[in-house]
Amino acid sequence: MKTYKPGRTSTNKCLAQHLAGKNLYISTDDDITQEEYVKVLNLDKINEMHEELGSGFLTVMQHILPGILLRPEKISQAFKIYNMEQVVMESHSLKSVCRQVGLLRMGELAARLESIVASGEGIGAESLIEQLISASVPANQALTKYCAGLDPAPSIPRKVLI
Repeated sequence: MKTYKPGRTSTNKCLAQHLAGKNLYISTDDDITQEEYVKVLNLDKINEMHEELGSGFLTVMQHILPGILLRPEKISQAFKIYNMEQVVMESHSLKSVCRQVGLLRMGELAARLESIVASGEGIGAESLIEQLISASVPANQALTKYCAGLDPAPSIPRKVLI
C-alpha cells in the first residue's frame, strides 16, 4: 500500500472531507483561542496517543471526531424517549473515547452522566447532557486544530483520502 505525507493543509482538508460527508462542522484554526484550546484538550494525553499510534493516528482521529459531535446528540435523543440503557451505554463510550484523547472535561461529564443514570436516579442528567452538547463543539475544534497542526503530518494510506 502506497503512503505519502500530507502537509498541514492536506491533513485539515482530509478531515474536512471526511466530516463533510457526515454533515458535520469542522472548525478552522481561528475558531478557538489558544487559552480555550489548552482548557479543552490535555496535550500530554493527545501527544501520548499520537506517539503510540504513529502513522495510524489520523485514521483513528477520523473515526473519533464525528462521535465527539454526534454522541452527545444521541444521548439527548435516548434520554428524551426514556431509553436509559442507551444513555448509559453511549455515555460510557463517550467517556472512554474522551479520556483516551485528552478531552478530560467531556470525559468527566460523560462519567457523571453514566453514573447518575445507571444508579436510577437521573437527577441532574438533563443538565449534564446540555453541558456535553455545549462542550462537544470546542472539543471538536481543539481536536481539529491539533490534527491540522501536526508537523510532520503522519503518513496516511491513500485509501483513507476519500
